[in-house]
Amino acid sequence: MRVLREFFWQLAALVRRRRLDGESKAELQFHLDMEAAAAKRRGLPAGEARREARLRAGTVQEALERVRDERGAGPFDGTLTDLRQAAVALRRSPSFALLAGGALAASVAVNTLIFTVVYGVVLRPLPYPEPERLVRVFESTQRQPRFPVSILQYEETRRENRTLDGIALYTRGDLQLMHDNRAERMTAVAITEDFLPVLGATPALGRNFTASEMKRGTRVLMLSHETWKTRFGADRGIIGRTVRVNRQPWTVVGVMPAGFEHVGGDYRSPAQGDTVALWYPLGLDLPEQARRYWHFTNAVARVKRGTPAAAAEGDLTRIVDDLASRYPDSYRGARARVEPLAEAVLGRSGATVWLVAAAGALVMLIACVNLMGLSIARTVARRRELSVRQALGGGAWRLMRVVLSENLLLGLAGGVLGLALAAAAFPLLRTVIPAEFPRLHEVRLTWVAALFALSCAMATSVAASVIPALRQTRVDPKEGMGETRAVTGGGRGAVRLRSALIAAEIALSSVLCFGAVLLVRSSQLLEERDHGFSPGGVLTFQLELTAPAYNSPESAARFAAELARGLQSLPKVKAAGLTTNVPWSGWDENTTFDLPGRGMTGESPEARFQAADAGTLAALGMRLRHGRWMEERDQANTTPVVVVNESLARSYYGGADAVGKVMQVWGKDRTIVGVVADIRDRPADAAAKAAFWYPLAQVPFGSLKAVIRTEGDPLALAAPARAAVAEIDRELPVAEVRSLDDMAAAASERRFALWVCEAFAALAMGLSAVGVYGILAYLVEQRRREIGLRIALGATRGHVLRVTALTGLRLGALGIAAGLVLGPAAAGMARGLLFGVSPWDGPTLLAAPVILLLFTVAGTLGPAWAASRLDPTETLRES
Repeated sequence: MRVLREFFWQLAALVRRRRLDGESKAELQFHLDMEAAAAKRRGLPAGEARREARLRAGTVQEALERVRDERGAGPFDGTLTDLRQAAVALRRSPSFALLAGGALAASVAVNTLIFTVVYGVVLRPLPYPEPERLVRVFESTQRQPRFPVSILQYEETRRENRTLDGIALYTRGDLQLMHDNRAERMTAVAITEDFLPVLGATPALGRNFTASEMKRGTRVLMLSHETWKTRFGADRGIIGRTVRVNRQPWTVVGVMPAGFEHVGGDYRSPAQGDTVALWYPLGLDLPEQARRYWHFTNAVARVKRGTPAAAAEGDLTRIVDDLASRYPDSYRGARARVEPLAEAVLGRSGATVWLVAAAGALVMLIACVNLMGLSIARTVARRRELSVRQALGGGAWRLMRVVLSENLLLGLAGGVLGLALAAAAFPLLRTVIPAEFPRLHEVRLTWVAALFALSCAMATSVAASVIPALRQTRVDPKEGMGETRAVTGGGRGAVRLRSALIAAEIALSSVLCFGAVLLVRSSQLLEERDHGFSPGGVLTFQLELTAPAYNSPESAARFAAELARGLQSLPKVKAAGLTTNVPWSGWDENTTFDLPGRGMTGESPEARFQAADAGTLAALGMRLRHGRWMEERDQANTTPVVVVNESLARSYYGGADAVGKVMQVWGKDRTIVGVVADIRDRPADAAAKAAFWYPLAQVPFGSLKAVIRTEGDPLALAAPARAAVAEIDRELPVAEVRSLDDMAAAASERRFALWVCEAFAALAMGLSAVGVYGILAYLVEQRRREIGLRIALGATRGHVLRVTALTGLRLGALGIAAGLVLGPAAAGMARGLLFGVSPWDGPTLLAAPVILLLFTVAGTLGPAWAASRLDPTETLRES
């Protein structure tokens, strides 16, 4: 604290220097006058009296300097003067200022944008009290490492745990709200009564749910604060009133607090954030077998203070082990898995965030090297001036301050301009980040980002000043004052250092170049891959068939069949169908099945299950490999059938032989009538999961997705599709109207990483080209007389052009050689985003150096051409 107080005192003394100097000068003059008056009283003449006073007390200026030293502001004394002189010097060298400041501003801008992502997604604490105590709980097996917990496991954990202050369940189940005579599908989540206490929240109005309300059929709900404001006009009298939900009366018992954010989840859950409109009780009164076998809920818990996640995991695994001893068919081989909530929210996106952050740090490092190289050239150009300062008594700190002052001004200008560029580009950043990116709502420009931008710029400018300033302090003033335009030994040292910096800059750029080329290669290979369906030209939207209008399988099946016919009749529609899932949507419902007569032991096989109608195959462009797809004849009263994918057929039935075989699903034999091509859960997955489809008419689902293949723009069919639904049921809302291409793009973090790496690589290589241009332009300027003399003695302009260009190309070759090692090694960070290529991919090893070489050539052309066009007569006249 004492050191901090002294620093602020010194800073205050520096800011108030004029006033303090005036006060000190007046006081010192008073003492000098008193000494002179005393001498006069002793009989000395006035002149002698003043002389004796000065001999005894010293001059006012000397005393003033001692007072300044006692204030402790000596190291900073004269800083404002240096800054003013630096501003004048930069105005006299606009090309240097624009080149250095512009490069720094561009680097600061991209790093500020990346910081907004890292801060919002990773560094910003989750908006809950003591968020570090919140964890997600899973059931973990060898086959399913992060499986949703069962209701029985939740009940046992809540009763028997020793390490938790609470645990809660939640699952998504959207509701249909009628307001203003209009039906609207609202994002809704069913929760247990301990959900809000675990998250440390209480309703802003009304009350929380009670334990007695955790039953199916309980019709009470809480509104989100946003829903309360926008749908009900912030009416405080809403508590206790009934609203029409799912075509039935529900009672509003509470309103969530403003800004309350859902915790998110990777199974049947909206994303983390203010993403939920309605909350209602989760029915726990299921049959005993369902409470053990059904895994459809996410679990969030709060550990006791001081309890690490590993200790809680061991405690909860003890409870699962006890369940396994009682119910081996349900929990054999299972254990608990506990993850910090922040880690679970970030999920797979963590690798992308840190890859982008590393790319931004590389760009900033390249900018620092670039500015350092320009500063070295600037320092050498001012060597005579700096040597004069040394000869007149300027110490090491004084010389360093001269160099530092210019760079600090550049840093300030670069930081402000970079922040302005970041603000202008921020809307573009929001468009390229995938819509499903975690905590996307937290990615915004704040004062923290502004502070980061200025800090980056100032730190870079200070770091870039150190080496040039230290080099100057080691120069003999006599040598510096005696330099001419010829390159002296000191000049050659500066050239060597700056050449090494440029080679390092190119080597660092190669890391980003390699990464960008690898991601481009991955993207090309991914697009060429057979995904098992055709996403282009497909419109999809969501429907929820709510009770009581569709409380029987027959009524749901009739609606689906009628809507499919209505959609098929729309203009420009090639095919239309209804299904429970579309590819790459994140839908991953699993079930076990049996293979009759195979006598299998151990765990039952497992597969994704989906329902579909006859039109889905053509609407999605799925590839039929063997047999047939579902047809209109596959009804509730006909033989139960399924269509399986190649993975299931290959794993359990020997491929094409699967057609005609039987698989037992949910206790009923179903005949396999067809095999379709594999569709992976995500485009870059190595393999597809086993999956099967059954006719929608045989086991109707309440949640459906319509898929329509069109001849033109799919979104142009949105209004006619809504009208087709309204003709059948005017109270049934249509939601999530999107094209299948847009859905795939929105979920693609690979595209985001590719865009960022491409942009950063282009900027890095541009900075490298600027660096090469700067060193060659400096060399040409320093060797003007030499080049002019060579031309005068017969050297051709082509020869001068080649020699100068080769100097830049040698720097590029050194950097590229280093990049051949650094690039692939560092590109391993992006391994999780690569598809079909390795960091040592052959075409990339050829393409990246060629791209880097082209940028190097671009940097050499200007100075080389300028050298070849020098007028020998004019240059030889120069001193």
